[in-house]
Order: sequence, then structure tokens, then C-alpha cells
Amino acid sequence: MWRFVLLSPLCLFGAYVGNPANPAIMNTGFFSLSYPFIKATSGYVYDYTSNKRYRAEQTNPDFDPNANFQQFGLHSQNATLSVILVERMEIFGSAGGSKEQAKGRTHPSFLEDFESHYQFSWSAGSKVVLLQWGKTYFSCDFTYFAIPSSSRSFFKFFNRLNLPIDPAKQTFSLNEWQITGALSSRFAFLTPYVGATYLHSQLHVASGPDIGAINYYNKYNWGCVFGLTLSITGRFHLNVERRVHNEFGYTFSTIAVF
Repeated sequence: MWRFVLLSPLCLFGAYVGNPANPAIMNTGFFSLSYPFIKATSGYVYDYTSNKRYRAEQTNPDFDPNANFQQFGLHSQNATLSVILVERMEIFGSAGGSKEQAKGRTHPSFLEDFESHYQFSWSAGSKVVLLQWGKTYFSCDFTYFAIPSSSRSFFKFFNRLNLPIDPAKQTFSLNEWQITGALSSRFAFLTPYVGATYLHSQLHVASGPDIGAINYYNKYNWGCVFGLTLSITGRFHLNVERRVHNEFGYTFSTIAVF
């Protein structure tokens, strides 16, 4: 078991947590036998984050980056694939699209023009079951998520007179990693879970001819996550999740085990 603990930080994932003791890890699949060495899953994830709670570390003489928006939202829809080893470790990834939303100005004279379209996003990662007491599990994962910059999504900042500070469109990218530890308990076809997360998220706004790059970081690192997994026939799973404090988000996901 300890070699899985040592290997798990080498794998990454992101966007949402999901049940760290995913019932799919312990269940047989549509084509796999009991206690197989290896099996696979596929699924779909819809994630809505209403507020990432960002804050910039630097200021500009012409404007305060923290006055431009208070909340940064994110909608993601991704397809997932994973490989499960000896029913204790899952290595997985996802790819799809994400759309951002900036809102909540702190002062009406500080304005920005923000535009975003669905753009490519991806993630990769692992989960590992560390301890088990009957049908209660302690599990963890180390996660990563990225949205590369796109010319179709950008900021344009304005000064107090509502004049462009920089005529260029400043594209942005998002990168984050997350560590999670959680307890899960299985009750027939239901598996609730609750845990703690440590999140490091960076929203990088590219520099323009007149304005340097701006880096926004999540204001709070520690958060809480709780959710519920519904298992149908033991081979198909539905998961609903809520995240609070370091970010506020909801996730709905499906998993089929093969």
C-alpha cells in the first residue's frame, strides 16, 4: 500500500474533487472480474464554480487590479477516462471546454471589458485509498487543472475616465493544483464523503504594450468539500459535489466502469 502513497503525488488532476474513495475503485466493471489488477472507466463532468475568490498581488499606478472584479466564475464540461489498479489507485484525466465569467466591480469608475468563449481545458490525476475500516475509507488525491490562453477570451482595462489603458486585448490563462483528503462511507448504493482541500490557483493576465502581466491568486487556500455518490448496478455511478470557502462550486459527474 505504501508504494501507492509514494507514487500518488506524481499524478495530477483538477477542476473538481470527486469522491476520493470512488466506489468504482472497489467495484467490478461491465467486462472486468472481481478484484482485477486493472480496469478502466469513462464519464462526463459538469462543473460550475460561481466564485474563485481571486486577489492580485501587485498594483498599477493607473488602476487597482483588485477593483476590477470581485468574483470570477467558471463553467466546465469535460469527458473523463481513467485506469484503476488493484482496486486501490485510480489514474485519470479529462479534456473538454471551459468558459469564464468576471463580475462584481467594487467601484463604478473602474471598468473592464471582458469577453470569454468556451475554450479548451484539460486535467490529469490520481486517487488512492490509504486506509479502510469496514466500509469506511480514508483517501486522498493530488490534482491539477489548466485552461490555456485563447485569442477569443481577453480583458481590456479602462482608467477612471473610461479610456483604454492599453489598446491591446490581454488574454489570460488559468492553472491550479489541489490536495484533498476525505472520508467516505458506503451505505448500500450510497457513498457520502466529506473532506478538506488545499488549493493553489493562478489566473494569469498576459501583458500588453502599456500594461505588464497581472497575476491573480486565490484569496483563501483551505476549503471544505462534501458530496454523495449514487451507485447503479455497481458499474454506473452518479456524483454530486459542493465546495466551499476557498471557492464556491457545484459538480455533477457520471462514471461507467468497464
